[in-house]
Amino acid sequence: MTGYWLPPRLYERGAQLAATIERRLGEQFIGAIDYWLELPERAVNEPTRPPVPCRWGEGYLCLDLGPDDLATWETFAGIVESDVDPESVAQRAQVWRLPVTPYRSKPLPQQSNNLGNCRRRIDLRTVRVVDLTSMWAGPFCTELLALAGARVVKIEPSSRPDGLRYGDGDDGSGNAPMFVELNKSKEIADIDLRYCSEGGEFHQLLRSADIVVTSLSPRANANLGISSDRLHAVNPDLALLSITAFASGSNESDWVAYGTGVHAASGMGWVDGCPLTPAFSYPDPLAGLEACATALAQLAGDAPKQCRVSLDRSVAGLRRSS
Repeated sequence: MTGYWLPPRLYERGAQLAATIERRLGEQFIGAIDYWLELPERAVNEPTRPPVPCRWGEGYLCLDLGPDDLATWETFAGIVESDVDPESVAQRAQVWRLPVTPYRSKPLPQQSNNLGNCRRRIDLRTVRVVDLTSMWAGPFCTELLALAGARVVKIEPSSRPDGLRYGDGDDGSGNAPMFVELNKSKEIADIDLRYCSEGGEFHQLLRSADIVVTSLSPRANANLGISSDRLHAVNPDLALLSITAFASGSNESDWVAYGTGVHAASGMGWVDGCPLTPAFSYPDPLAGLEACATALAQLAGDAPKQCRVSLDRSVAGLRRSS
């Protein structure tokens, strides 16, 4: 990882969160935290690196674009080429639902995520989890729950597979090593939430579930009909945990972004007067660990039934000594 930057307290914070999870469960099962934090490095020999800062007008942008975004970005970039303000361009890109964020030189004033308390140890062997997550942070959270004994059912329609399935190291079978590592302990249900009916398989899973974990944006959740009101109409006892890029109430609350975009927008990516590329998307595993700890508090009844963990607040935790 020579030449790539990581926050100085990353491994210390990761170890603290792993210890919190294991204390709440009363067992040690996570193993070496370095492995999980560095999963892209451990899964394949030469992982794809996060995008380097893109010079734009008076500053820099993080263009954390996927293959499906490239054509839209080219059209958008032609429209905004005269706009030299990265903040303005990022805000306009979000209207197009493009994962574009500005590199900010000053940290955002942000609280850490509230992980709740956990006054009793949790036995997950009877817990059922409906997993509506993809990529890294959410699947890491739910994989930890599965490793600790929970039954986790990942909702992944074949029409819209998890973006990691065909990532680094995939041989065309949809079994990229990092995807497998983050989902190997789960059941996978091929359910397209756009076409769910009352009484169908998804509703049956909800009725028997203890917690739903989603990493969709609030807008996407609403569009798919999986708002808290609708989920609780099916099962009033469900705990709901949402993992998002940015915290509710922030100006970026509904922005589309991944870990590197949060690194840029949070101010963590600006060091010694210049933007730096992280070695890997470190906000994701931190948020995954924090989400797992929060889920355990919810299941113990020591946190609200409805919680939100955001990557930007996970990053904020790196600035605080514990």
